[in-house]
Amino acid sequence: MTITEQTASTFLVQRRQMRWMIGLIWHRRLHITLPAGGHQEPGETIAETAVREEARVRCRLLPLPLPTRFPHRTMAAPWWIAEVPAGPDNYTDALHVHRDHVFVAERDGDYSDDAESDVQWFDAEALADADDVSEDSRIQGVQILAILQRHAEQSND
Repeated sequence: MTITEQTASTFLVQRRQMRWMIGLIWHRRLHITLPAGGHQEPGETIAETAVREEARVRCRLLPLPLPTRFPHRTMAAPWWIAEVPAGPDNYTDALHVHRDHVFVAERDGDYSDDAESDVQWFDAEALADADDVSEDSRIQGVQILAILQRHAEQSND
């Protein structure tokens, strides 16, 4: 039987001078740049996990952009859910699967004093060429930036 653990990853985003940027962190144990993320703790929702993790930046989860003029209020939900093979870690000492709920969150304030990792900001071009970024994070990040940019351009029309 495969052990499955609930995790959340959060791609931080912000707009700088009409361009969307994505924020990733250096993961000390894995030695790679990834979105902030971690395991769901008992008693918390997966959305709470998404905003609690390593970067410790105040943020608000974004719903997936809908067509312009969509008339209803939307709720933040994962943009994707992926099953990611994982090796032994601090939670499980065997091979297992992370059911990763991938969120996008807009920076909404400063960093807290207890941040475990600094956030590195990338535009789409820098992300495409960056060293030490996990390939799945690069693929998702470039797609997220394209979606946000396209949505911003449509909203300006």
